[in-house]
Amino acid sequence: MKLLQKTIPIPGGPEVRRRFLASYAFYDIETTGLSPKRSFVYLIGLALRKGDSLIVWQFLAESRTEEPLILTAFFQKLSSARTLVTFNGLAFDLPFLKARETACGIKNDWDAFDHMDLYKLMGNYFHLFHLPNKKQKSVEAFLGISRTDACTGGNLIPVYEAYEKNQDPHSETLLLLHNYEDVVGMTGLLPLLSYADFFTNPVVVSSASFHRYRPYQESLDATELLLLLNAPAPFPKPVHCRKTLCSLICQDEVAQLSVTMRHGELKYYYENYKDYYYLPEEDIAIHKSVASFMNSAHRKKATAATCYSKRTGDFLPQYDTLFTPCLYPGKKSRLSYFEANESLLSDSAALRRYASHLLKLFLKQADPFPAS
Repeated sequence: MKLLQKTIPIPGGPEVRRRFLASYAFYDIETTGLSPKRSFVYLIGLALRKGDSLIVWQFLAESRTEEPLILTAFFQKLSSARTLVTFNGLAFDLPFLKARETACGIKNDWDAFDHMDLYKLMGNYFHLFHLPNKKQKSVEAFLGISRTDACTGGNLIPVYEAYEKNQDPHSETLLLLHNYEDVVGMTGLLPLLSYADFFTNPVVVSSASFHRYRPYQESLDATELLLLLNAPAPFPKPVHCRKTLCSLICQDEVAQLSVTMRHGELKYYYENYKDYYYLPEEDIAIHKSVASFMNSAHRKKATAATCYSKRTGDFLPQYDTLFTPCLYPGKKSRLSYFEANESLLSDSAALRRYASHLLKLFLKQADPFPAS
């Protein structure tokens, strides 16, 4: 077994150092396949913090017979840690380690640790970054983390098989580099948690305003509600997301949420349609107590589809009943509108509710209300 150690400054900026607790241990394993029944662990990387330095340990099995040695040595180095940090480790690394320890007759208490899986924690937010896939290298590229290693774990399986036979130094370098950059790069992913913090913490609206603008390739102006939201921590990279109902820009320590308002005439539907008459000439419904005085030729019994009045003004969308009365451009649907006026801008509680309501749309990969 080879045991390698390297000490470097903690990579990344102040947000990495702020989030990198001394009790954290980052680890990553390299295996000869995906099945622990048919494969084994040949390399484990471990990163621990000591002051402002990062200590990287690598445990390399020079042959498959040394797998129990690296499993035991790795676990012993975890004695100072309380939280084990991985990227997809709860789905792959940890179950694989447990299975291989069982196969080797080793018993370690993994329940003594807390487990932080960055892949799992960020799973609801990866689509915001417009990545080609959810692999660690793609996430690192989004954050601007560069690599020397160009291999994948699968590429290195035959490299290790050759190394096991001839102990080739070049092969060893390739194996160690890939694992080293996986572990060190993982520490640089900690600022990603800023996005999770933003979506899970209570919304803080710092300002609200109505803004007139000219939409692209349109001849008429439109109005939008602009909400500026404070982020609990700086966003490591700008993110721009658009849904049919609204758009979101996250940058530095602020998020801008913009919602295009609808101007015109909408319908308000009465619930108890049996108590109303519909007036076809005016295209509205009125209560029977009033309509009874009208000529019966100009009225007919209202139905659920015709029992409405009309309102003209400026309106904002909502996909559930957040504010009442709910108004609709056509028939009733999940998507409704509420009246927007200047008083909304000074109602901090309503603004928080509305911002929180809209932010949930961005946690859905598909747009739930695509443009018709």
